[in-house]
Amino acid sequence: MTKIIKPTYINRCNGCELCIFEAQRQLKKVGLEDSLIRVFRKKNPETQALGFELEIDPRINILDIEKIELICPKKVFEVEEDTKND
Repeated sequence: MTKIIKPTYINRCNGCELCIFEAQRQLKKVGLEDSLIRVFRKKNPETQALGFELEIDPRINILDIEKIELICPKKVFEVEEDTKND
């Protein structure tokens, strides 16, 4: 079975981008170009509170996703078994 990483607790995200840095480190790339994880800042129009939105490229599974899950200080991600390929 294939494991996948999902941003299950997105409301906990503080925008630190450590997940991006870990993914880029594993890819041996400097900078944010062609990053498999993207963090976007968004403002809630009702409360004017700053929030974050995560975009994860499906190719992320070529990396060690457990390390990406563990580096997050707010435990935003969960690694799950992919049930679509059964």
